[in-house]
Amino acid sequence: MYDPRAVISVIVPIRNEDPDVAADAARFADPPVSELLVADAEPGSAAARALVPSGARVLSGSGPRGLRLAEAARAARGEILFFLHADSRAPVNALEAIHRAIGAGAAAGAFSLAYDDATFRMRWVAWWGNARSRLLRLPFGDQGIFCRRDAYERAGGFRALPVCDDVDLVLRLRREGPFRILPEKTRTSARRYRERGALRQVLRNWRVLAGYFAGVPPATLARWYNANDVRAGERASPRGRLERKATPRR
Repeated sequence: MYDPRAVISVIVPIRNEDPDVAADAARFADPPVSELLVADAEPGSAAARALVPSGARVLSGSGPRGLRLAEAARAARGEILFFLHADSRAPVNALEAIHRAIGAGAAAGAFSLAYDDATFRMRWVAWWGNARSRLLRLPFGDQGIFCRRDAYERAGGFRALPVCDDVDLVLRLRREGPFRILPEKTRTSARRYRERGALRQVLRNWRVLAGYFAGVPPATLARWYNANDVRAGERASPRGRLERKATPRR
């Protein structure tokens, strides 16, 4: 039986994030409506410390993002789980929209996609991402994925994959009941497209996704996705520090 007062646990993975990147997530530390859990890959990171005053619970751990998300989900108190990337801004009415979808019978779902870069090229990338999400019910994690806890647990939760952890979960969640793509849009960072070039990044994503469905070993997929990142990161950052994300962006 659906409880319209059910707590939503918002789970945000962070790695090498600047404090201001994750600042938008602080609004979800709002008991008893919602709780915010931060899956921090670097104990004591600046972004995690910046979120603590809001009431966020910080869970630090090593390993791939999927493993850290799985651990955070086990620690969550809510009956609804909402997984959101640190550099993605969920819709203003995200919690209300999730409650409506779950109340209408959805077991899981995701928001539609927009990018913070409003160029024609990025609008085109977002259009294709939304078309894939609607037609194939295959959103990526940067859109924000939500689900009932019972559906998540029946599906087996996140697996400790170095890449495509979100796609892997979505494919199993779809078997647990209706999966809804909501019209409200999560606005996510286009940083990788700006750094790598939009076409190059799209082709890289397609290669990794095709490899995942073809059964290519996860370590090989991660190597494909992160190819040349160290060199690019050293050029982009005066400290030579690189954030390695494990989810292909369209």
